[in-house]
Amino acid sequence: MESIGRYLRGERELRKFSLEEVSKFTRIKEQYLNAIEEDRYDLLPSAIYVKGYLTAYARYLGLDPNDTVLRYQRYLKELTVTEEKRLEQEKPEPPRQVSFSTKRAMPYLVLAILSTMIVLTVFFVRQILQVSLRPALNQREPAPVAMSSTSQIQEWGRSQTEVSEQKKGKVGETALPNRPIFKVIEAGIGTLVDREGGHLTLKGISREFNCNNKKIYFLTKIKTPEGGRITHVWVWRGKEYHRYEIEVKSPEWSVYSYVTLRSHQRGDWKVEVRAGDNVLASETFNATIYVDLLI
Repeated sequence: MESIGRYLRGERELRKFSLEEVSKFTRIKEQYLNAIEEDRYDLLPSAIYVKGYLTAYARYLGLDPNDTVLRYQRYLKELTVTEEKRLEQEKPEPPRQVSFSTKRAMPYLVLAILSTMIVLTVFFVRQILQVSLRPALNQREPAPVAMSSTSQIQEWGRSQTEVSEQKKGKVGETALPNRPIFKVIEAGIGTLVDREGGHLTLKGISREFNCNNKKIYFLTKIKTPEGGRITHVWVWRGKEYHRYEIEVKSPEWSVYSYVTLRSHQRGDWKVEVRAGDNVLASETFNATIYVDLLI
């Protein structure tokens, strides 16, 4: 599994941010950010501070803070399991000890095995000699075997062929696995996701937004008979910017993801709903530079 430090460094370099810029915006010391990216958590304060640093760092990069903290926890758990396995493998095996009584009994055991082999050999040789010396008159002619008629053979062959074809047909009917079916019944982009009457609603819906370090939300309502997982893929200027894998439940389920638009991220955006490699729906919007007009 990729460490959380490598993951964050890759996302930062993808966005062409320097550690100095991240430190200035998040107010986290640059040496702490460098320790996080190198997975040197021994150079950081307590675990509570580490989670706070990861949350602030993820938000600045436009990532999901909860997902980032979960990645960090899974990575630490995997390191602990790996270290336990290594210590278990390096544990020396205790030396085997042979008691004095066992050593003394070994010659007697070998002698008993040899005696048994000699007795069995003599027994089988005597049996072979008795069978070979029996008079030929005692031999019986083999009994005749009843043969089926030609019509019975043909009928049996036809029946077996029909049974084989029926089995092939049944296997072909059940060979295809059941795949989850998803249908997007609502999709939109806005500035706020709220809950009204137990349902998620999208507000500030538009096709154009300002790059003013605010979150832009993508809300989708999925209809599925079985449930499963779908993916939100955010595309900026024709290149994938980020993706979120989200679980949905039957019969209808509303889910959302978001990005934070920075001042340099103006241009054409697109968000897609995917199930595997299939694009179920997509929405586009334009991000413009934020200008504060003083009157």
